[in-house]
Amino acid sequence: MSTIPRRSFGNTELQVSVLGLGGFHQVEIGQALVTQLVDRYLEAGGNYVETARSYGGGVSEIKLGRALQGRRDQVLLVSKTGQRDAEGAWRELNASLEALGTDHLDVLLYHGVSDIETLDRLAGPGGAGEAFARAREEGLVRLVGASSHWPLVLIPAMERLELDAVMYWVNYLVPCNYPELYARVAPVARERGCAIIGMKPLGDGYLYRSVGPAFAYALAQEVDVLACGFNSLETLEADIQAVCAWGRPTAAELEVILRDAPELGDYICRQCGACRLPEVDLPRVFELEGKFDRQMFDGRPTDAPDYALRQRLQNWFNNRERATELYRPLSCRVQALLETHAALPICPYGIDLDYKLRLAHAKLSGSGRFPSGEYTF
Repeated sequence: MSTIPRRSFGNTELQVSVLGLGGFHQVEIGQALVTQLVDRYLEAGGNYVETARSYGGGVSEIKLGRALQGRRDQVLLVSKTGQRDAEGAWRELNASLEALGTDHLDVLLYHGVSDIETLDRLAGPGGAGEAFARAREEGLVRLVGASSHWPLVLIPAMERLELDAVMYWVNYLVPCNYPELYARVAPVARERGCAIIGMKPLGDGYLYRSVGPAFAYALAQEVDVLACGFNSLETLEADIQAVCAWGRPTAAELEVILRDAPELGDYICRQCGACRLPEVDLPRVFELEGKFDRQMFDGRPTDAPDYALRQRLQNWFNNRERATELYRPLSCRVQALLETHAALPICPYGIDLDYKLRLAHAKLSGSGRFPSGEYTF
């Protein structure tokens, strides 16, 4: 029977299984199946269980607490609070402890720290940081971390909130849409000795056709544990098999994953830089398109399930307003380039750059937008 491998949890003495059990999808299923999943996960050597107060208003915590009864000491138990003030965070922490049936958490995460204004509030007088500090002092929390859907915020957050761990996406969509995460955030986290918790290795389910390649890519990044959502034994078994079969891929093998991934195809920019022009930084345009809608709307016909999945996921992180604001200084230059009808470079991934640039510009500039949210150009 395969045993899930373990890695060091940052610079701590803790060892964590590379496959973590994420609690969001436990809201969708009954207690009996949650318990079965926890049983099988622990049997396979898993020891990272993560949830959040906001998952079903505590429902996930209650179910996982019941499933872990008598086995609390076998896992690193993690929860999150989205409260920004000290009083609210303290209240939610104690509610989480009661629901989980434990007297302490191994890690408590600030949930969704995605802008400087939120960080200022957390770290300022009366902010949740005061509750986190008190929880450490009283032994209710061992380590502190933060998750984010705008990763650059994690760099100042690591210092200002005295983080032991950071949580961010780890999948092969990330370098296409948020290249700064692996290039800038991960190195700072490692330099500071922070544990890195990867989330969404299957891109919120978008990479469902590519479980093996997705895990191969994710585990090759700077990550200590991948928190995965599974709501069936079949999904759990597939994830266990993927992480147990993992061997570190070469740089060439990682490139093959990015080249051949069906979800990236001949539309999503890999940020290789080959199309950078003196007058317009095309990779930056496509990066901002990725922040706008994860480059999921490509204006092409597709089957109904794929279309529905893209519609559900493309604005998952609510970063459209920031993407369009960052694009504003580029908009006139892109418009001028498009009006020249100049030949654009040849993309090594077969992307029609003229088509893509026109569609990205329509999205980010707001030109040609129909009320339905679709685009024309």
